[in-house]
Amino acid sequence: MKLLVITRKVDRDDWLAGFTYNWIDKISQRIEKLDVICLEKGNVEGLGKNVKIFSVRSQKKVNNIIIRKIKDFIIFQKLVLQNIREVDGVFCHMNPEYTIAVYPLAKIFNKKIVSWYAHKQVTFRVKLMEKITDKILTPSKKSFRLPSKKIVITGHGIDIEKFRPQEKNSKEKFIIISVGRISPTKDLETLIKAVDIIVNNFKNKNIVVKIIGAPGLTNHKTYYNSLQKMVKIMNLSEYVFFLGAIANKNIPQMLAESDLFVNLSNTGSVDKAVLEAMSCGLPILTSNEAFIDILDKKQIIKQNDFKMLARNIMEVRNKNKEEKKEIGIKMRKIVKESHNLNNLAKKVIEQFY
Repeated sequence: MKLLVITRKVDRDDWLAGFTYNWIDKISQRIEKLDVICLEKGNVEGLGKNVKIFSVRSQKKVNNIIIRKIKDFIIFQKLVLQNIREVDGVFCHMNPEYTIAVYPLAKIFNKKIVSWYAHKQVTFRVKLMEKITDKILTPSKKSFRLPSKKIVITGHGIDIEKFRPQEKNSKEKFIIISVGRISPTKDLETLIKAVDIIVNNFKNKNIVVKIIGAPGLTNHKTYYNSLQKMVKIMNLSEYVFFLGAIANKNIPQMLAESDLFVNLSNTGSVDKAVLEAMSCGLPILTSNEAFIDILDKKQIIKQNDFKMLARNIMEVRNKNKEEKKEIGIKMRKIVKESHNLNNLAKKVIEQFY
């Protein structure tokens, strides 16, 4: 089988898009040829010889947004025309615009389109995508909110070989980690307030919080700055550390060094970063309603309830080694059974038969 994949970025070093590299690698191992059209191309070292990456955007930047979009569209259509004749189908990853843009040529050459979408937002473009695509792959029922007979549930596609439990070295500090875009929806101030209670009320000084990620939008930078200021005012600089964006390929090691993963996102969608931590066998505490049916009640935190979060952190902190190991086995089992990248790669390919 030969497939064409359309995605935003292929770069194993990218902290947000790094997982796409893993997807391409796994899918390519199961088919004869895989061509990829992306807006941006970064480090693609290590992919198989049957993979070709075509980048829409060159290194030369175009400052005018309108001119850039027109140029992108023209180059995109040329690349599609160049590759679509030889493939058996097109897999459009994430953005509905890719499905819409490739549809005319896919229709002309009678190629099947399979689209991936994982967001609760239902826009006109999503509705149009649903009408013109042949299949819609989505990780869960809540990640595609439009009723459709075309939906296929796949899980999130976590690379369980890459994100796996590792033997932990004994250490004095209890390390909490949080990974993801830094934005108001992540509610990191609740985590900071919980740390304040643990340090100053519970008098537990052997705690470290590592926040990995960066703000994506300009207004998110204001939020990021307010968090840093909050840590400084509360005298928590010895306990809370902002590590910035770290490449996805390096996250497994960061998780291996940690004892607990905290996610306070209120997006209502299953967060891939949480699943990666679960695959590594880390205990989870989250306020994300998407995990209510996945995790135990004690792992679910009420939104903005920093006192509850502080208590539950200490409860995990005080568990013995065997109890923590049992939790880790349970976490990994959930990901292995429902969000395994190997299974997702198979499901993607199955849609084209």
